[in-house]
Amino acid sequence: MAMEKHFIQEGVIRSAIEKYLREEVNRAGYSGIQIQKTPLATRVTLFVEKPPIIIGKRGKRIKTLTEELQNKYGLENPVIDVQKIEVPTLDSNIVARRIAVALERGLQRRRVVFKAIRAVMGSGARGIEVVLSGKIVGKGGRTRVEKYSEGYMKKAGDSLKLVKIGSTQAYLKAGVIGVTVKIVLPNTKFPDQISVLTHAESEEKSLAEAEASPKKKKKKTVKKTAKKKEEKPVEDKKDKTQSEEKMIDAPAEKKQVNAPAEEKMIEAPAEEKQAETPAEEVKEVEAAQ
Repeated sequence: MAMEKHFIQEGVIRSAIEKYLREEVNRAGYSGIQIQKTPLATRVTLFVEKPPIIIGKRGKRIKTLTEELQNKYGLENPVIDVQKIEVPTLDSNIVARRIAVALERGLQRRRVVFKAIRAVMGSGARGIEVVLSGKIVGKGGRTRVEKYSEGYMKKAGDSLKLVKIGSTQAYLKAGVIGVTVKIVLPNTKFPDQISVLTHAESEEKSLAEAEASPKKKKKKTVKKTAKKKEEKPVEDKKDKTQSEEKMIDAPAEKKQVNAPAEEKMIEAPAEEKQAETPAEEVKEVEAAQ
């Protein structure tokens, strides 16, 4: 099988699985799936609003879903993981499904759409856009498109990847109405966004940078002083060895210098004795006479 056909077949299987789960898990607030193949099993992650509905009593419902995925769609060792959506009003698929269900009940479209917009913006979203397309007016009317938007929204470009888009259909007696919801989540930063700081914020930023820069300089100086300390003991050792050698040589010279002086001192009394003997002999001779 060629690579192109392999990828096409995987896409067809994925779309079939998604359609099946959307119909089976509609009551649980289905948002989407994520299929990840591993050497041991195929992990299917379900993102829903109410996980207990999927699990069922003692896990019976989730077991039937895994068996169906394995037998009908040919997934190898499927493992279903259920993830709860913490803020449903910020999920575009859930919001679109809520609008579609309200339209199927026969409620006024404007009231339904504005209620959904208020709920999404109240949850902290930066922007939202709701598009209704189809036979909105009623039976016999022309198809048209209505757009409702609030806040900041991107329409085209690479930054469109940061916009969450969800779509579904509402089946009415007059016909089918397509519902598309686009949401810009809170704290979303676009590439072309420019933030202008106030005077107080700029001062705080400069102070923070000034506090951070001396720390770096101190670290450098510490390293330099450490290197100097490592170098100094080597020089001191050399000086000590040289001074010790001098001290060892110095007493030997002193001894050599002092030796002749001692010999002279020893020789001097002998000469005095020799000088004294002739005088004593002269005195004795005179006494005898």
